[in-house]
Amino acid sequence: MLKDFASTIIKKHLHHTPTGSQEKAIGMLADFITSAERDTVFVMKGYAGTGKTSLISAVIHALDEFKLQSVLMAPTGRAAKVLSKYSGKEAFTIHKKIYRQKSSVSEQFVLDVNLLGNTFFIVDEASMISDSQMEFNVFGSGCLLGDLLQYVYNGKSCTLILIGDMAQLPPIGLSVSPALDSQYIQQHFLRSTTEITLTDVVRQA
Repeated sequence: MLKDFASTIIKKHLHHTPTGSQEKAIGMLADFITSAERDTVFVMKGYAGTGKTSLISAVIHALDEFKLQSVLMAPTGRAAKVLSKYSGKEAFTIHKKIYRQKSSVSEQFVLDVNLLGNTFFIVDEASMISDSQMEFNVFGSGCLLGDLLQYVYNGKSCTLILIGDMAQLPPIGLSVSPALDSQYIQQHFLRSTTEITLTDVVRQA
């Protein structure tokens, strides 16, 4: 079965015996990767030390082994550098990837066209992604989460994986992180979600 094979490859790249919650996440990610359905958003949450980093790195390497394209993004330059370091692949800030300057003389940036197909967009530190329109914003609609979803799913057979820590502070002015809230994504963007929370600590602070 293709899902079982995908699980095996992810575990191979994990380099340690998965915890109980990682084992469950691997099964769900394997199903997500091998599914023909590309309209769902995958949300993976977990506190620090629960193995989000090692697991998503294993998924990225598994996608490479399957010859499936992935694009790595994060909300900030620092987070993108960290993602690039542990994955061994180039990572971009979300703004750099999904927006383009309206014109050579304009200070406004509009949503770019996603020309990629059959691509997994993987976003780390998703707790920092806002969906509130900021005053004097020069990027797209001003709602980063909405623009990100629109960009990714406008591509042919593209899909999105969001990873984040629920303990991190949400975006300014918000009580929760919308990108890690499956109900928010379902209600505001009418898009189905698959969610897993890692609970077993594998790294001590």
